[in-house]
Amino acid sequence: MSRPESCRRSGESKSLRARTFGYATAAALFALPHLIAQQPLSLTDAITSALSSPAAQVFDEQLNESRAQVRQAGLGLNPRLYLQSEDLRPWDSQFSFTTQTEDYGYLMQTFELDGKRRKRVGVAEADLHVAQTERDLKRQQFIASVAASYWKAVSAQSIVDLLQQDIAGVDEIVRYHKERVDQGAMRGVDLIRVQIERDRVYLSLQTAQRDAALARAELFRQIGRQDFSTIRLTDDIANVQMLPPVDVQTALSRRYDLKIAEQQLASAQANLRLQHAVATPDLDLSAGYKRNSADNTLYTAMNIQLPVRNRNQGEIERAQAQVRLAEDQLRQAQMAAKADIDAARVSYQQQLEIVQHTLPDMRYRARQNLTIMTEAYRIGGVDLLRYIDAERTEIDVEITALKTLTEYQQSAFRLQIATGERP
Repeated sequence: MSRPESCRRSGESKSLRARTFGYATAAALFALPHLIAQQPLSLTDAITSALSSPAAQVFDEQLNESRAQVRQAGLGLNPRLYLQSEDLRPWDSQFSFTTQTEDYGYLMQTFELDGKRRKRVGVAEADLHVAQTERDLKRQQFIASVAASYWKAVSAQSIVDLLQQDIAGVDEIVRYHKERVDQGAMRGVDLIRVQIERDRVYLSLQTAQRDAALARAELFRQIGRQDFSTIRLTDDIANVQMLPPVDVQTALSRRYDLKIAEQQLASAQANLRLQHAVATPDLDLSAGYKRNSADNTLYTAMNIQLPVRNRNQGEIERAQAQVRLAEDQLRQAQMAAKADIDAARVSYQQQLEIVQHTLPDMRYRARQNLTIMTEAYRIGGVDLLRYIDAERTEIDVEITALKTLTEYQQSAFRLQIATGERP
């Protein structure tokens, strides 16, 4: 290539870089007041907002149902009032109600034997403990879902910002090439190639903006907020914080699903004790007033069921089966929890390895490749297509890096959930 042509390309490249930098700087200054006006929202803020949202309040209301059951189980049985008259003969003209009838007025109280009420309260309290832990598990899962949505929204917005910077540079390249073609200093085919690349980046930007809008909508739906445009997500997705190692037994002792399985076993055992108590008949005692003709007397009675046939055998057998089922479910939950912890730990370590070693090397090579191709294009060593391909590769690598960082943040959250830590 002749020296004048090389100088021309060198001047084009310098002018192009200067214009692109100026365009990006102007766009950043234009967007600065809007960014300042937006309210920052960190991941911690998002979780706090989510826990006070209507979606999280549902968990507390479900727990209130179990609290009401405990109160109801502890209430004693009400007495019964009986008012009774016998030997009425209203058709007899000689009939006297005060001297010729037997009248009763008495109360009957049922006494539950073998500690039925206490054991019924025990079942209700065991169910309340299950409900409390289920509430905590749902809140933990809800927090994990919010965190995943937060990082997804951050990644999607970062991709939009990246593509906006890219299209700003491509627009400047298109403008510059058009000026050169109009001056007759460049081939028209180069302008067409750049315009095609601009269209490709524009379509990618539109798709990324749609994905970002959907990701933000999902995040704000979960945290119970609607002020989409006034919120700016502030946490840095590239902030890699290593999680400390956790002993497996410690992790198992903190997992909510295992606590639920243990509490369900305790509830089944409490129900078995209650069903044995139900087999004991209750005692009904009555006491009150009786008027026999003209005589006023006291009335007492006792009533008890004879357990000849029904001794609650079926409910006892069903309760025993529930205990065995709860024991099996506890063993199954323990094995599943260990597998879940191992899988989450392996996934986290793999993502950490990628983020700490593979990803930096990949991004460095992509930037180096773009730098080499830019210099080669400047001196005429490569054509426009090779230069565009290097630009495209660098953008694709950055997008891949953002998605990989999102997967890392999510894997860290999954490991925290698996080991029973509060994220």
